[in-house]
Amino acid sequence: MRHKAQIKMFETMAVLVIFFFLLVGGAAFYFQIQKSSMQREIDKQQQLIAFQVVQKALFLPELDCSFVSIQKDNCFDKLKVKQLSLLLNDPENEDFFIDYFNVFGFADIKVTQIYPRVNQTFVYTLYKNIPDDYSSIISTQSPVLLFDAVENRYDFGIVEVDVYAE
Repeated sequence: MRHKAQIKMFETMAVLVIFFFLLVGGAAFYFQIQKSSMQREIDKQQQLIAFQVVQKALFLPELDCSFVSIQKDNCFDKLKVKQLSLLLNDPENEDFFIDYFNVFGFADIKVTQIYPRVNQTFVYTLYKNIPDDYSSIISTQSPVLLFDAVENRYDFGIVEVDVYAE
C-alpha cells in the first residue's frame, strides 16, 4: 500500500513539473511576441515623429516664398535660408536655438541646391542637433524650389532631414 502511494506522489510531482515547464515556455513565448510587437510600435512612432519633423521643416513660414501674401508650396527663399542658417548656427543665439529645439528636437536639416550647378555651391545647414547617444537615424529627402530674389529665378534643391531616435 505504501509503495502505491509513493508512485502516485511521484506521478503528481512529474505532472506538476511538466505543467510548470509548459507554463514557463508559454510565458517566454508570449513575452517574446509582446517584445517584438512593442518594438514595431516604437519604430512606427519614430517614423511618425520623423514625418512630422519633415513636414515642419518644409512648411516653415520663416523660409517661404511669398509674393503679395500668395505662398508657393515647397518653395524656400535662398536669402531667408542663408539668414536662418546663420542665426541658428551662431553660438550667441542660444535662446533662438532652444526655440527651434521645441520644433525639431534631435535632427539635422540641410538645404542643398542641385540645379543649376554653379561655381559657388548652395548648401546650408538650417538646424543641427545630434544627440550623444541614439539608436537609429531616419533620413528623408524632399525636393523644393529655391527662389533667388537677386536674380529673380527659381532653382531646384533638396531638403535633407535626418531625425535621430533615442
